Amino acid sequence: MPTNMFRICVFWICMISKHHFELTEEPVCTSRFDYDFKIVEKLFEMDQKIKKAEEEIQRQHQLINRLSTGSGSVYVRWGRNICPEHATAIYNGYIAGKKYSDNGSGSDSVCLPSDPVWSNYSDGGDSNRGHVYGTEFDEQSVNMFGYSVSQQDVPCAVCKTQKSALVMIPARAKCYSGWKEEYSGYLMSAYHSDPGPHNHICVDSDPEFIPRGSSNDNQHVLYLMEARCGSLPCPPYVEGRELPCVVCSA
Repeated sequence: MPTNMFRICVFWICMISKHHFELTEEPVCTSRFDYDFKIVEKLFEMDQKIKKAEEEIQRQHQLINRLSTGSGSVYVRWGRNICPEHATAIYNGYIAGKKYSDNGSGSDSVCLPSDPVWSNYSDGGDSNRGHVYGTEFDEQSVNMFGYSVSQQDVPCAVCKTQKSALVMIPARAKCYSGWKEEYSGYLMSAYHSDPGPHNHICVDSDPEFIPRGSSNDNQHVLYLMEARCGSLPCPPYVEGRELPCVVCSA
């Protein structure tokens, strides 16, 4: 930037030029300082615009991150207390549902959390209401799981994956190409002659058990599902073969 002495000199040069040429209008005296100041102003304006653009980009990145964190899919890992390493646990608890011999109550299995929070309630029970029971395996075979699961009470975990699509595929132990395995297991539901409807769930092939839950309560019970030929073509299916399952995400 020019010094004060330089600006003073420029001022007197302009005054002398005005007097010498006897101009009717005052000349426009433009110094290097004026040009430098304008350049600084432009640079400052550009700097402010760049900062605003960077702030907007940062806000957009934060929005994308929030949306990415909030998106995904939720599933139940039946038979386990924990979620796979790539998934986040929302909660764990106990598989529950209707008693095997009841005609009413809900037809599906649910994952009750291990830390319930109560709303309004009345203790004592009412026989006119639906009932929810804990779940046990009524399976004698050790071939499927590699160890005895008979009469063991069964936990569950609700898991969140970042993948947006989720599907449980029965009769497959592996996902199709392009899909990621969350876990695999066996298709289970109620005994074939039990009254009332019951949904199918995919129970992990390496199930855990609820501590001190090995008594034969015969309440909400699970059995392996077998293929039966007829309308179901054999092959590819096989009479009496237990059906696997896999939960996949993409």
